[in-house]
Amino acid sequence: MIKAIIRPKGGKNLSTMEVSTIPSPTLGAQQVRLKMASSRINPVDIDLMKGMPFLKYKKPQIGGIDGAGSILEVGSLVKGFQAGDEVFFYRAFTDIGSWAEEVVLNASDIAHIPNKLSLQDAGAIALPLLTAYESLAQLGARQGEKILIHAGAGGVGFMAVQLAKQMGLEVITTASKNDFPLLEGLGLARLIDYRTEDFATIIAPGEVDYIFDLVGGETLSQSITLMPRKLISVNYPDVDKLGKTGIKMPGLLKGIMRFATSKYPRSARKAGVSLIGQVTGPNGKLLQEASDVVEKISSFKLKPYPILTFDEVERSGMANTRPGTVLLMG
Repeated sequence: MIKAIIRPKGGKNLSTMEVSTIPSPTLGAQQVRLKMASSRINPVDIDLMKGMPFLKYKKPQIGGIDGAGSILEVGSLVKGFQAGDEVFFYRAFTDIGSWAEEVVLNASDIAHIPNKLSLQDAGAIALPLLTAYESLAQLGARQGEKILIHAGAGGVGFMAVQLAKQMGLEVITTASKNDFPLLEGLGLARLIDYRTEDFATIIAPGEVDYIFDLVGGETLSQSITLMPRKLISVNYPDVDKLGKTGIKMPGLLKGIMRFATSKYPRSARKAGVSLIGQVTGPNGKLLQEASDVVEKISSFKLKPYPILTFDEVERSGMANTRPGTVLLMG
């Protein structure tokens, strides 16, 4: 038997999550059993625990979509991993369940953590790192080109600015001035205080080759007017890619979603901008590539994060837990 944080019913802001004792999961031939160390509580974790349409929940439903830990056991068909390996991962929406003392994972979803990171820190960046890496990889950028990354001090943005610098790109980012000390020293071309400065008037149309949007709404609309060659946005999800998350969405709902966001591709076509909607799904191969890149960044930084322990959840619950908190299972 193991302890896990489960969702007995839907609720707001993780308020209904509670610690329970459940049977240890069964290991499949292409899976690994992991002793969990840490898991970042992402915004999507809160959305998933509130309940998502067309998502069939397990019973009991354990929370958590990413994390890190040490392999206890490997399935008979698993190659490239062995007991004792330290790995991190991101799971499909239909396979969530990382907030437990032990978990079973598909070997195709895991990657070895960078040697420079602890298990605690690796669990703090799994999803943000994968999202940032996959997004930048789709741009096909070349050394010396220029990119604007919105929200450079956020979870994904902070990974993206460091990966983009490692790719040899000239990086501009928007952030609150309070976060400038975190970003300074990364060799960025410019920091723009989004509270007091308008990036759309500071940057001339055509000045940047690429834009990575992590804000959406008016920020996405204004970004299109800057006419980058490619603009990738996590806030304009490509509905045809949603299957990567494990969700099977009916055609009618896909049509409604396309209509609701149709102004963005229309504006992009008029401006000659290639607009890419980013959807992140589990992909151990890409996560390993990202891990290898992190290993090469000598000045790699982690954004400070609050910590929540298993014992604290057992005593007080998760009602006031915020995204970006790292849950420690060890």
